[in-house]
Amino acid sequence: MAAFTTEELQSMIIVNMGDYKTAKGSRKLITKDLGSCVGIAMRDPETGIGGLLHIMLPQYMPNGWETSFTAAKYADTGLDELAKALVQQGAVRERLVAKLAGAAHMVKVEQVPESRDISSRNLAAVRKKLAELKIPVLASDVGDYYPRTVVFEPESGALRIIAPGKAEKTI
Repeated sequence: MAAFTTEELQSMIIVNMGDYKTAKGSRKLITKDLGSCVGIAMRDPETGIGGLLHIMLPQYMPNGWETSFTAAKYADTGLDELAKALVQQGAVRERLVAKLAGAAHMVKVEQVPESRDISSRNLAAVRKKLAELKIPVLASDVGDYYPRTVVFEPESGALRIIAPGKAEKTI
């Protein structure tokens, strides 16, 4: 795992699973342990307003017995929420761009082909929803068989990828 300075850690905003946070300027957003989940970094390059969403599932499917609903857990509802929040903070909807990380195949099961596992379905749902919203994906680091931690810098648009046993990279 990468080493962070105390100052850097103190300035980071933590994004938990099934949640999103927004920031502007030099504040950094971090989400840890993206396995089959997908991290979506979205920003308006002109204003430097951005956000990081950590989705867990492809779509919301009401079952009638849930007691609460969290839009950020799902690709189909979480992306709408993040885009809306960024616009409310001053981003221009038509300028939003995205970067993706995660969607790792964390469990290999012979009976379930990779194309049908939850990570592939999460990634497909994210890509489909971003296409519907007309938000281009500028870069991604997805798939394979390892978890990722990401640090997003809304001001520059840099998405730092940290994975065990792998060289750190920025997309």
